[in-house]
Amino acid sequence: MEKYVELEEMLRFREKKVRIQEELREKYKGMVTMALAMNIPGPVKTSPDFLLAFDEGTKTLEEAVSDSGIGIKEMAGVSENAGYMKFYALDSFDPAAVKCLTARLEETHPLGRLWDIDVYDKKGVSMSREILSAPARKCLICGQDAKCCARSRTHSVEELIRQVEHIIHDWKIHQGL
Repeated sequence: MEKYVELEEMLRFREKKVRIQEELREKYKGMVTMALAMNIPGPVKTSPDFLLAFDEGTKTLEEAVSDSGIGIKEMAGVSENAGYMKFYALDSFDPAAVKCLTARLEETHPLGRLWDIDVYDKKGVSMSREILSAPARKCLICGQDAKCCARSRTHSVEELIRQVEHIIHDWKIHQGL
């Protein structure tokens, strides 16, 4: 059964995200922190398929970080009706290098467009894709700038949700799931 997220739940979820980020930043002064969440449009933020895609994101992200030689100092996860998040404190002082790695994952993995990987510098400032001259995130449906489509509401929530489900379905078939 689908469970809709109320505004108050979403606000508490965002407050929790900020609190955990601040705690990690304080504990690991000067080091890079990052957060993985999902780009899920609409009022339903959790489902077995969304969790499967999120779990693939954590596995892929952790492998990529490890393969790049960066250690993970600490991880913290949140799973509730408002969505899924995982936080990381990294053994790195180079947020641009980490953002480059995460942007590549978002762009190349079949589920990458559904992941929202934020990378923060020692002051807790989020690294933007523009700093790396990386392309802006593309719309799930038309491939244009996602922010422009979202601002102008070019596509309905229903269309976007169908596309998210299609992306996950295609990935599952390719994985033999």
